[in-house]
Amino acid sequence: MDKENFINQTKHLKVAVVHDWMFSRRGGEKVLEQILNLFPNADLYYLFGNPQEVLKLEHTHQFKASFLAKIPFIKKFYKTLLPFFPIAIESFDLSNYNLIISSSSCVAKGIVPSPLGLHIAYIHSPMRYAWDQEHRYFTKSPSFKRPVEILRRILLNRLRIWDITSSIRIDKLLTNSHFVARRCSLFYGKSSTVIYPPIHTQFFQNNLKISCASIQKRKVLLFGAWTPYKKMYETLEFLIQNGIQVIAAGHGEEILKAQKKFKQNVEFFLNPTDDEVPIIFSKAHALLFPAIEDFGIVPLEATSSGLWVIAPNQGGTKETVLHELTGYTFNENSKECMLKAVLKALERDLSENDLKNMKKQVENFSIENFQKNFSHEVFVTLKNENLL
Repeated sequence: MDKENFINQTKHLKVAVVHDWMFSRRGGEKVLEQILNLFPNADLYYLFGNPQEVLKLEHTHQFKASFLAKIPFIKKFYKTLLPFFPIAIESFDLSNYNLIISSSSCVAKGIVPSPLGLHIAYIHSPMRYAWDQEHRYFTKSPSFKRPVEILRRILLNRLRIWDITSSIRIDKLLTNSHFVARRCSLFYGKSSTVIYPPIHTQFFQNNLKISCASIQKRKVLLFGAWTPYKKMYETLEFLIQNGIQVIAAGHGEEILKAQKKFKQNVEFFLNPTDDEVPIIFSKAHALLFPAIEDFGIVPLEATSSGLWVIAPNQGGTKETVLHELTGYTFNENSKECMLKAVLKALERDLSENDLKNMKKQVENFSIENFQKNFSHEVFVTLKNENLL
């Protein structure tokens, strides 16, 4: 079903779209944009943030924030409010909506729908810090000498219980990769349908100028959110130790820390805009994505810009990086394996055939494909529930 036909078929529905928070335009926000573009009359509910500044939308929507949004300067300390997130997301009155779509990597999937409303959840990731990434986010083990860590584990335990029980309120579960589908099955006991997120395939630049650069001048790009579980900072240190030139781009506390320590050896781009992203990609020969990711839109955008992508052979990048065709995969736990993959990418010239392989791969993840697949799943679910 094409986009216009889908909009016409569903325009009689009262639709709410629910998201966690919005301070920057990352992968989850890009997916949210396309969901909202399929529902011109939908209302957007969110915990806190700046949707007017972050989102690029085709239509005008009503934005409705939770009570947490009234806290001054919340951007600086919102992570400490995590125990209040379930209360805030459940406080939304969604009783007048036929269809509720949650876009969730934290608590958005935990909304309370009306018994007459259909809840479709698109899961970017179960809460990493509450589940399988807990020990990477919180490196200090609990002990009686560290009572704060004991309290933290108690709160995380309660959050996991809420996360499981709230998943019962999902009528249809969609996930952004088979890796996330496996985690949802493990944590929630629910099966899901995989719909890959969209990327802007027009990033693709059909030129071979980077192939002419000497191997010594070819640079590796580290780009994304600089948080502990993504291993950006430690990977930057490792690359510098091995004499590899690096471009560091993205946002987060760790890139600020890295800029202070390595500002003379690394080219930094902090909080780049959408217009700056293709320029950053054009400066590099390869993108290194060091950690296991739920899906990873940045690696596909790099592929669409003609960069080799070096990423783990597990998680979302296992589904998007074609080994020796669009990049090189490695064992996430082996820095030696990662270094070998980096050197292979730096030594490899980019041919016309390589560009064709890259372009063919990214076309599978186009905005059009996402809209077609997402609207199909929603339409079929609505049909089965006699809402159309």
